[in-house]
Amino acid sequence: MKKVEPILKVRKLLVRFDSVCALKEASCDFKAGTLTAVLGANGSGKTTLLKAIAGLVPVTSGKIFYLGENVTRLPPHERVRMGIQYIPDRARVGLSMTVEENLLVGAYLRKRKEALRDLERVYDLFPDLARHRKDLAGVLSGGQRQMLVVGRALLSSPRVMLFDEPFLGLSLSMREKIVSLLRELKGEGLTLVVAEHDLDEILPEADEYLVFLNGEVVMSGRGGPGEVEKLKRRFRQYYGSGRSCGNEG
Repeated sequence: MKKVEPILKVRKLLVRFDSVCALKEASCDFKAGTLTAVLGANGSGKTTLLKAIAGLVPVTSGKIFYLGENVTRLPPHERVRMGIQYIPDRARVGLSMTVEENLLVGAYLRKRKEALRDLERVYDLFPDLARHRKDLAGVLSGGQRQMLVVGRALLSSPRVMLFDEPFLGLSLSMREKIVSLLRELKGEGLTLVVAEHDLDEILPEADEYLVFLNGEVVMSGRGGPGEVEKLKRRFRQYYGSGRSCGNEG
């Protein structure tokens, strides 16, 4: 049987910000149509990994491959055009723009007819946005703004979606809606990479997981509901180990 190549591959990725090593030669694969949980405490390298894949932070060394193509030096808009979309950890929207105007920003690289078709799909997914489509985004709640950010990303017609702490600051009911959305998107064949520090929230939904500590991948494995307590025990071992990213040059 022919081996199926991952849709996204990261190889020995090193990212430095001045003297700080944010990623230390991280390597990982992401399979098409799966959800991978990227776990770790604040400052562990989760966000840096996602932003590096999206082209939003400069890479010191290493390579990123998407659909077999080296995209390490491509600008962010070219990666969006190819199907890679980053969804930030807080609902950053244009408050003085209408909900619909915000959504259509996500379709700026697409033909208008295609974008309008997908706009209706977004409204089907998020009825709250449909109700407020002509209102300024400033009237939305925090949870609704998060939905707006996701809807905007969907209008770029992505194949890979990089979610940076999508549950941050949301109510329990809104978290449940996000989980349901992730299931639906994965069911449609999208590749989801979700950076999160809350194991209970995302690990049961994940096909695979990566654990970051001080810029390094220190653990990886299969996700699922039965893995939460086991991983928590291993988590405590690593985060008490005192390992350091270091400043090797």
